[in-house]
Amino acid sequence: MTTFPALEPDRRTLEYGDYPQNTHVGLSGGNVRFLLNNKRVEQILRLTYRFLTETEAQSLLTHFNGQNGTIESFDLASIIWSGYSTPPVSSSSYKWRYSKPFRIEISAPNLYSTSIELVSVPV
Repeated sequence: MTTFPALEPDRRTLEYGDYPQNTHVGLSGGNVRFLLNNKRVEQILRLTYRFLTETEAQSLLTHFNGQNGTIESFDLASIIWSGYSTPPVSSSSYKWRYSKPFRIEISAPNLYSTSIELVSVPV
């Protein structure tokens, strides 16, 4: 298992997901919910990078290809959570994988921008 490239994002957005559950509608019309696990699923982390060098952009593409696109999970480098005293998502409980392919835009000569969407995978 590899680690996501150690590049500090310009912006992070985290959707905390929800706990897996089954919902059943009773005869009275009320809902009954059954908790299936104690780990949240479908947490989405969006990382935005602006003004990357060609080498930095290539490291992201190389990592994406090394993970077989959206298939294999990986750890996040600690710099991703830069600014947090405690990361909001524990690396001992979750890994990450790409939720979809990403695109890299040329924002200036030899400078690149991208937004990457990752989804959590419970360990």
